[in-house]
Amino acid sequence: MRGSLDMLMHAHTNRIARARFGVVSAADAASGLVKVRLQPENTETGWVCDTACSVGGVTLYAPSVIGTHVLVETAQGDGDNYVVVARVFDATSPPPEFAALGDKKLIAGQVGIQSGSTEFVMTNSGISMIGDVSIQGDVTVSGRVTAKDEVTAAGIALTSHVHGGVKSGPDTTSGPQ
Repeated sequence: MRGSLDMLMHAHTNRIARARFGVVSAADAASGLVKVRLQPENTETGWVCDTACSVGGVTLYAPSVIGTHVLVETAQGDGDNYVVVARVFDATSPPPEFAALGDKKLIAGQVGIQSGSTEFVMTNSGISMIGDVSIQGDVTVSGRVTAKDEVTAAGIALTSHVHGGVKSGPDTTSGPQ
């Protein structure tokens, strides 16, 4: 009888509203929902809201992946309705190193985004990106553009293109090919 009463009391205590650490055990990115295994009991929540930096007119959201360590808070003041409020680093999930920083971790004042081998790092000295970049729209640069490899525009290479109709004197050539 005493064991059953202790279990009931323990279950009730865990339902008291408080922040809890957990590990994402299931994710539905399309719905913005996750399931979390609460620690240290390893009990799983139902589907709860994932965290986002911003929603609405401007959205900044990177869906949690299974195994992500999170902090959950109660949404309704009881222990049944949780929402993920933050993702956290710990001993088993440490901050990553960034190749853009020479395989170092970020320090205070730096911002980094990493997805696989693609990186975006902003420091007080500028922005570094590793990975392919695709831009749909116009690009305006006020300053110098430097390229270490070939630059191609409309299928014409900058350093190796040729001009037809070359003549001496004041004549002009045909367009680059």
